[in-house]
Amino acid sequence: MEQTLQAPVRNRGAVAITALAYVPAVLCMMTVGIIVPFLERLSQELQATRPQLGLGIALFSIPPAFLATVGGGLIDKYGVRNAMLFAVTLSGVGGVLISMAHSLAALDSALLLAGLGFGTMCIAAPCLIMLTLKDGTQIRAMSFVSTYAPTGYAAGLLLAVPFTGSGEWRTAILIHAAMLFTTLVALLLFLPNPKAAVISKREPLGRTLGRMLSICREPRALRLGLAVGLPNAVSYGTSLASPSYLAQVHHMSIASSAAGVAIAKLVAMILGGLTMGHLLVRTSRPGLLFGCMAVIGVLAQTMLFLPSTPFTLAEVALVVWLFSFGGMSGGAMTLLPSVAGDPSRSGAASGLINQFISLASFATPSTWLAIHNGTDFIFLAAGCLLVAFVALPTKLPQQTSRASSPQLQ
Repeated sequence: MEQTLQAPVRNRGAVAITALAYVPAVLCMMTVGIIVPFLERLSQELQATRPQLGLGIALFSIPPAFLATVGGGLIDKYGVRNAMLFAVTLSGVGGVLISMAHSLAALDSALLLAGLGFGTMCIAAPCLIMLTLKDGTQIRAMSFVSTYAPTGYAAGLLLAVPFTGSGEWRTAILIHAAMLFTTLVALLLFLPNPKAAVISKREPLGRTLGRMLSICREPRALRLGLAVGLPNAVSYGTSLASPSYLAQVHHMSIASSAAGVAIAKLVAMILGGLTMGHLLVRTSRPGLLFGCMAVIGVLAQTMLFLPSTPFTLAEVALVVWLFSFGGMSGGAMTLLPSVAGDPSRSGAASGLINQFISLASFATPSTWLAIHNGTDFIFLAAGCLLVAFVALPTKLPQQTSRASSPQLQ
């Protein structure tokens, strides 16, 4: 196998690289956030039950759940730029097909296609950061970019809110598709093409697959996948359940509840991602930060789902929860470069982590939407975060000193 490592891109600012990774990932995730406020409307138009629609939303996570690790290996071979362009295109086409759906089967198929685009972007965005940035800049960018999923969901909710009263969900989806195609043009113009490795096309298929899947034999990579996947499941479940739960408990419209949830998510994710990035550069103990954020997260979930909590305080609790999630997700994802080890496995490592996230996300809609008791939400979240904390990999025996802008281990 012929390999040539390419140095990080030097002529592009860290902020520009972070935006090129973050914005497309947020846009690809917005699809689910747009769909959720229209569940009742979709149920009427498509003659589908709420659990059936929940399964359709879960289909969004199927492609990355089953293809992420192999897909990450293919990204290593064919390049991050091609993967990101492919992802945005699929998500845009999927959005157009969703807007044209007049049956549950058509909606499910379109969500599956959009999910393939989203899954590809989930893998490619962290790869772009790993291959173009380094040291403290990489840590800050990785921490911030790791919040794309809840931020994208919140942005989708906000886009949907003006149309919830009229039920014009197709219009909201088409606007979103137009945003994706506009982003595609921007990526064509500005996205760099870093490559971790140039791999001979004559390499035998078996060796290629073996190289792609070798990351699956790394215990630290598997543990990191669990530590990242479970908080993402809690965040996704909270996003799905909280608008209707708060609307029911506090006797308010779904539009008002969804808008409150969305604004809280956007504020918390941006602040959490930026703050944790700076903290992680200055600490040698990401596990301690993860544990503290997990404890804060459990307390916030308790306040959020207690029926006696006033709506204003519940919104504050949601902000605190999302801030803690941003800390957990960002802190864990900064360990990804050390788990990958060889830069030529950056895509495979990112794919494996996103496979865990996607498997957890696939199970989330049917689990959280089946719960109606606030206490059950609290215990489920606490259990997931406890397992995530235990699974978080420890540092490697040897690590770079802080004086030399370390990679977190």
